[in-house]
Amino acid sequence: MDDEMLYLMEKSGIYPIEDETALEPDKKYIGVYTYEAAGAMGDKFGLHSGLLKRTLSNDSIRFESYDRLDMLCIAVVDLAVMKLDVPIMHLFIRENAFFIVCEDRKFVSRILKQISAYDKLEVSFGRLLFHLFDKLLEDDNSYLDKFEEKVMALEKKIIDDKRNKNYVNNIIGYRKKLVLLKRYYEQVSVVFKYIDLNENKLFDHQSLKLLRILSGKVDRLYNNVLSLIEYVAQIREAYQAEVDINLNTTMKLFTVITTIFFPLSLIAGWYGMNFNMPEYQSLYGYPMVIILSAGVIVASVIYFKRNHWF
Repeated sequence: MDDEMLYLMEKSGIYPIEDETALEPDKKYIGVYTYEAAGAMGDKFGLHSGLLKRTLSNDSIRFESYDRLDMLCIAVVDLAVMKLDVPIMHLFIRENAFFIVCEDRKFVSRILKQISAYDKLEVSFGRLLFHLFDKLLEDDNSYLDKFEEKVMALEKKIIDDKRNKNYVNNIIGYRKKLVLLKRYYEQVSVVFKYIDLNENKLFDHQSLKLLRILSGKVDRLYNNVLSLIEYVAQIREAYQAEVDINLNTTMKLFTVITTIFFPLSLIAGWYGMNFNMPEYQSLYGYPMVIILSAGVIVASVIYFKRNHWF
């Protein structure tokens, strides 16, 4: 079944058939083709070549409605990789035809086989669309839960790390992934809202009900991503505050040290002047200067300690 590209949809299931030159108008068909083969097969499904070419050249996630035709472009996002350049799938839905253009035909074939395996389940294009989206979104909740655990672990590292390692790259990497997910769920949510309008009456009530359930799931995923973005922002602020505190502590220490030894610099400068001072002739002049210097240091340390400067 994975090698077939044309399927016949009946109420009892979906069955692979041999490629035919024309499709019977009273039956429903599903075509699964690559982007290279889509142009040649579009006419068979009633798709104008100009419309097909223009639509396939645009890979943004969206929904478009034409006369008795709905078109969807959705992304096949691999959450484990989360990159900008992701595989795209174009779906063209007419009253009697469901035309799918994608690179991974095996992915679609597995879903078709899964639908066919259900007992006593009336198959429809709306239900097929539901299962496509359901398969694309099935691991998202688990992924976001694990992502949250990673962010919490990063927060703990930042709090426990006394050496103040550089966590900026980790924070930026997490934020970049979350922003990509936010944009993705925003676009998918808009697609679901247009599907729910059902302007061409291509989906039955039960299919729309199932798709609304998925739309609610997308909204929850979107809100989870927003919460994670805010969480990461709070961690970044806390990390920056910790860096600033450590920097202030270091600067404070240097200031205290400079302040303690500044009187010694004054004493050294005083006795470094080229004058014949009386202390030079005294037997205890040198030891007294040493005692004075040590006394200044001790007095400064005691003063700073009492005022909690360090």
